[in-house]
Amino acid sequence: MKLNFFIIVICVAIGVTSCNKNASVNYTGVYEGDLPCNACDKVITKLTLSEDQHYVLYEIYKLEEGDEIKRMTGEFEWTDHEGVFRINQPEAMPLFFKVEEHKLIRLNDQAKPFEQPENYTLTQFEDTSDTE
Repeated sequence: MKLNFFIIVICVAIGVTSCNKNASVNYTGVYEGDLPCNACDKVITKLTLSEDQHYVLYEIYKLEEGDEIKRMTGEFEWTDHEGVFRINQPEAMPLFFKVEEHKLIRLNDQAKPFEQPENYTLTQFEDTSDTE
């Protein structure tokens, strides 16, 4: 009887921890960086992630004829790959990011790293404002 109870407890514990592989990943915060762009000089990017899986994404496309600014908000969703989430864009391919310590790595549309992942990195912004 005790053995059956122990097995049930173990199964429940495994089930609960495997429901969200990303629960232990610290992903909340503000991330910034300049990302490569085929049709422009660069994309200045700021991505804010909240604990309730909402995001705010600002992108400034640096074009010869002037800057193009985009702002998107919504919910992101975790993929089957640990630490990887997707932002679905209206009328465009989804954006994939991998969470690493104090940074996000932008992935390609197949959720795979680009050839030079260091060029696709957003660094976590440290809040230096005085909270007193």
